Amino acid sequence: MLSMGCMHRIFFGLKRAHQGTLRITRGVLAALGLTAARFDLLYAVKKSSGDVLQSALRRVLGVSRATVSRMLASLEELGLVRRSVSEGDRRQRLVELTTKGRWRIAFAHRQLTRSGWAQLAIDSALAGKYARFHWCDENACLDATASLHVVLGHLRDGFYDFATLDYPSGPQELITWFDLYDDDSLDMWSD
Repeated sequence: MLSMGCMHRIFFGLKRAHQGTLRITRGVLAALGLTAARFDLLYAVKKSSGDVLQSALRRVLGVSRATVSRMLASLEELGLVRRSVSEGDRRQRLVELTTKGRWRIAFAHRQLTRSGWAQLAIDSALAGKYARFHWCDENACLDATASLHVVLGHLRDGFYDFATLDYPSGPQELITWFDLYDDDSLDMWSD
């Protein structure tokens, strides 16, 4: 029986883990004028390889229409995305990355993922005080990450999460997907 007024320890643990991931990425993303939610939205638009319907972004991110609309308005204000009316259905809005938006998401990826920083943070957290492996044991880290991914997937399914955004599964896939620009040309977009 559920007791009223108490949070389940797993819910609390998931909430605190989520807050922890936001805390450690906040500084890097803020320096780029981004938040974790803005990064996700830019990634979803980039992954669409062109224009994407605003309504599709709602489903991909698993958020409300109002949330997507507000996020896109702020990204438009920053000059990172552009919205236009769909020719096929005038009720729909198409969203595309601007050049500045493409560069910003690529640079953020370079800072967080390609540098290995995010993977090191995950590996270090999973190989904490009570883990059975050390963070420098690559195979053990990969196994632990895969196991966590499966558990989180079961939780998302169990709670009827309808978001479909999926990040690449491994470092090589991430590098290949994002490396559209050479490193030197990205430096000008770091301010």
